[in-house]
Amino acid sequence: MQIVDSGVIYDGASAPSYGRRSIRRTTVCRTWDGTLYVSFRRGTSHESIDGHPVTFASTDEGITWDFRYDGYGEGKLDDIPGQVMSLSLYEIKPGILMGTSLWIDHTDPALPFMNPETEGLLPEKIFHVISTDGARTWGPRHVMDIQPHVAASPCANHVFTLSNGDLAQPYETLKEWDDTSPTDPRAYLRLSHDQGKTWPDWVQMASNSQANTYYWDQRLAQHPDDGRIVAMFWTHDSLTRKDMDVHIAWGSPDAKQWTIPSSTGLPGQHCQPVVVRGETVVAIYADRIRPGIVASVSDDFGKTWDRDRDLLLYGSLAGTEPGVGQNLGMGGQWNTMVKYRFGHPRAIVLPSGEVFAVWYGGDDYIKQALWAKIALD
Repeated sequence: MQIVDSGVIYDGASAPSYGRRSIRRTTVCRTWDGTLYVSFRRGTSHESIDGHPVTFASTDEGITWDFRYDGYGEGKLDDIPGQVMSLSLYEIKPGILMGTSLWIDHTDPALPFMNPETEGLLPEKIFHVISTDGARTWGPRHVMDIQPHVAASPCANHVFTLSNGDLAQPYETLKEWDDTSPTDPRAYLRLSHDQGKTWPDWVQMASNSQANTYYWDQRLAQHPDDGRIVAMFWTHDSLTRKDMDVHIAWGSPDAKQWTIPSSTGLPGQHCQPVVVRGETVVAIYADRIRPGIVASVSDDFGKTWDRDRDLLLYGSLAGTEPGVGQNLGMGGQWNTMVKYRFGHPRAIVLPSGEVFAVWYGGDDYIKQALWAKIALD
């Protein structure tokens, strides 16, 4: 693999100090007309409650970027103070974008996102919005009914279309703020049979009951021929309290059946699979040991990985990342996550067969939204 082009979508260094210098939760989408949409959370810092989603668009595969949407000041939901953490886009029909967002309740702005005593989360909701004008404006928010689940986050995942035409929304669950029961994270897909109007069914992809392992932040891709799904997970050992290698699972085309996740040997956290052609999968992930953003390739739909072909897309110059190799509980993990200097890689495949990847990177205070175009050997 090789990088054939790269650039900057947004540079926090050139922004005013208020609410615009910190970036995370990068996502990317390509629509039928060839437009690339990149969204991310922008704020004063990683953990500031003024965080809000913004969206940029490119019609020339990243050479130039047009500012489309700024969600600053739109944090309230039903008049409750809060923060919209993300806006992940997907084209459900030509010209119709559906955005998936995570909303956090900040009625008490002094409370941290995670309860340090229970490891429960502030109240949160997943909602969807529709745009018909190229992500410039968005319609009413439709809060997703995720019962019987609680404390659900889409992990900056958009919806996607299954081979049978249903929409699927990935999310993970933890527990509510004052819940003192043991932490039990699980990964799900919620299914809609009416283009997102209702979400009555769900499928469990992975759970903590599997070898005391936490499977977080699932990222998914589909086989172009038969619709099989591949999912990759940031994986954490709940006994040793240390991150494990990225794990992978495979799902049936209708998403109803899933294999038990297994190790890939890739030393990463957030990991986005991209099916380039047939059985060839490129995984883009954040490696906090190198540290940087890395691309690895598999020619058998993720069963094995040719590490000799690894490609470093971004090398962090900010030094060792917080928490690397440390024994961290759930609370400690959250405290280090808000200090990361790079991450949230996402990617799609272009008609040329090249991979277009995005991520954020920078130092402790100022971040950039970055992109690279990758060609396979």
